[in-house]
Amino acid sequence: MKSVPKIAAKSMAQFFLLSCLLAVSALLCSCPEPPKKPIPPLDPSKATKKEKPAEAPAAPTSPGQVSRMPLGDLYQLVQGKAAVIYDVRPAIFHKMSNIPGSISWPKAAFDRDLAKHEPRIRAANTQNTPVVIYCTDLACPDALTVATKLAQRGYNVSVLQGGYEAWKVAAL
Repeated sequence: MKSVPKIAAKSMAQFFLLSCLLAVSALLCSCPEPPKKPIPPLDPSKATKKEKPAEAPAAPTSPGQVSRMPLGDLYQLVQGKAAVIYDVRPAIFHKMSNIPGSISWPKAAFDRDLAKHEPRIRAANTQNTPVVIYCTDLACPDALTVATKLAQRGYNVSVLQGGYEAWKVAAL
């Protein structure tokens, strides 16, 4: 059995260490504020009033609804390209890997980019096309936060159960 030259072994060790650091960084950055209590029900009327929705013209006047989207249902919608899907994780994670056809709209950019995304959401709701929001995993509150803000503006949206992690596990 051949031994690995010292330089190659050192390079492999450095690569492994760098990979581990990137993985830990990704975990820490993807969802920085895990909920301190159980995930709240998907009821927009019980949302916290701390976050003020962005002002935009022509939003529906009655509140919309937030529902749960089972993974199997989303899979069928993705296959048929029959849904508008938003990834609310930080943009770097969307670039690394995402649900096919999803649009990156990080939660941090919600207010800034609302005017850009609102016409597509309005059209989807008008045509009864599902609008699905997803985040990192079950513990990540970002998808529910964005979905609740959209529901407060009158849109019907769904949150993917289990987030991207459920999608990734199912795809294996």
